Amino acid sequence: MNYLAVSSMSKGPHKKKVIITGASSGIGRELALLYGKQGHDLAITSRRKNVLEDIAKEIRSYNKGGKVILASLDVSESADNFKVLPKLAKELGGVDLFIANAGISTNSSFGQKSFEADKKVIDTNLIGLMAGISALQSIFREQKKGQIVGISSVASFRGLPGSASYSTSKAAVSTYLEALRGEVRKFGVKVTVIHPGFIDTPINQKLETRPFLVSVEKGAKKIYNRIESGVRSATVPWFPWAMIGVLMRSLPEFLWEKIGPR
Repeated sequence: MNYLAVSSMSKGPHKKKVIITGASSGIGRELALLYGKQGHDLAITSRRKNVLEDIAKEIRSYNKGGKVILASLDVSESADNFKVLPKLAKELGGVDLFIANAGISTNSSFGQKSFEADKKVIDTNLIGLMAGISALQSIFREQKKGQIVGISSVASFRGLPGSASYSTSKAAVSTYLEALRGEVRKFGVKVTVIHPGFIDTPINQKLETRPFLVSVEKGAKKIYNRIESGVRSATVPWFPWAMIGVLMRSLPEFLWEKIGPR
């Protein structure tokens, strides 16, 4: 990855205290590397602590001025968010940026579904995000500043046949964060929702088709830029997904249902 390409993206000399969930692979890993390159203080979490240790080692090799701490966390275990995340924030001395990135997917059609698999998607993508934000809310309220980022998906724009639980979780994430934005504004806290298209990560690598696929490095750079610019909501990459999103939302239901798996 060409880190020099993002050397000018950080706004000013301010060192941020950043917490990222789901940082062991995909978008979360790349964002951790990018923020590490900028010298910010980082706390990274994942279910796979051994992988995090390798990532932390890599970050420390070039992040000479920033702190890097890590913790094992399965966000689907709601209570664990309240144990782990405030502790990490305390070690960092606060939290300027919380990126709720942890997410999973399952793909199956009617008659082939596993309820437990669907429940795990909801528990991870939605309940885990809500628990993480709730676990840090008192810190944000006391600080009266900060930014909360949720990684949603273009799948939130419409229910995708074959990915019902994933679409549901991401639509709920987008709606939850939209409502939250109005609640936290008086505390000086910003909320950003990112809707990635097909970015080459493990969550979609088993799919038969991945239209307009971009590399995880390129996708993460774009997400980094959107986060640092403080946008309320962004589709990444903007082209062509912003326009596809408009089409997805406007397509009549009798046509949309024909998209279902055969």
